[in-house]
Amino acid sequence: MSRSGIILEYRGPINFSIIESLLKKLKKTKEFADFNKTTGKRLYAIFVECLENISKHSAIKSSNDKRMQPYVSIRKENDKIIIMAGNPVTIDAKDKLVRRLDQINQSDEVALKTLYENKINSDSKQGENGAGLGFIFMALKSGKINYNFTCINNDFSYFEIEISLNKYIMRKLIIDQTSCSPKVILDPEKKIYHISGESRPPDVREFYDQILSWLDDFSLYLIKSDEKKDPVTFNFNFEYFNSSSGKFILDICKVLAGLRLKGVNITVNWHFEKDDIDMLEVGKEMSRIVKFPFEYIETKAIGG
Repeated sequence: MSRSGIILEYRGPINFSIIESLLKKLKKTKEFADFNKTTGKRLYAIFVECLENISKHSAIKSSNDKRMQPYVSIRKENDKIIIMAGNPVTIDAKDKLVRRLDQINQSDEVALKTLYENKINSDSKQGENGAGLGFIFMALKSGKINYNFTCINNDFSYFEIEISLNKYIMRKLIIDQTSCSPKVILDPEKKIYHISGESRPPDVREFYDQILSWLDDFSLYLIKSDEKKDPVTFNFNFEYFNSSSGKFILDICKVLAGLRLKGVNITVNWHFEKDDIDMLEVGKEMSRIVKFPFEYIETKAIGG
């Protein structure tokens, strides 16, 4: 493996004291300090799971044979962080690991969460060690777990996993709809950007400041991660909003127009109910003010 981009690398026995040492070493690296909080926490959590799995499940705890020694590494590769971990396992354990990882890799997010919930709520059986829970947890944090086995001899294989984590991770913002405030879904991982419902919250500034703050972070995320070429579709689907909300919605539109000027491939869909001329016109007026052509989408009236 190339040495370029290595943040941390270790080969040898792994026990509690070595885990503590490696985690402290990771935290002291410049690269870790430069990651945003979400990226750093996900990396740390995945690395802990890798180390603890090796400590608990490595078939051989200590050996002078490099083929038998546990190995962990973290490296940067473009906009990805690659975590690798390896340890010897018995031939008997191989089939069980393959079945477990294939089930995890073939599960979507909802299925993974169900697996995790069932596993964490199940009664621990004697001799059970929780490795399956760790793999599910890692998949929820990162996605697919790549793995392979290399035959060492008739009794052992070397088991390796590779997990890829986005260097730039943007938090999502979800706000449930109420009778006086809209539903907000801003989720970069699922590429859903949606504000819908009625807007007349008691504290309009407090409600919309959290959205504008998120958009500031999102703007930096798009530029830093070089994802501005990926399409972003922002949907407004208001039943009604008062004049105070209108000012902040316009502020949101200004931010989106600014992203477009910076080269972000962004589209704004302005939804309006059939025959709701006022909502259509206010969308056109906002589009004119921010100099950003919106797409106008007619929707079926509620109860219509």
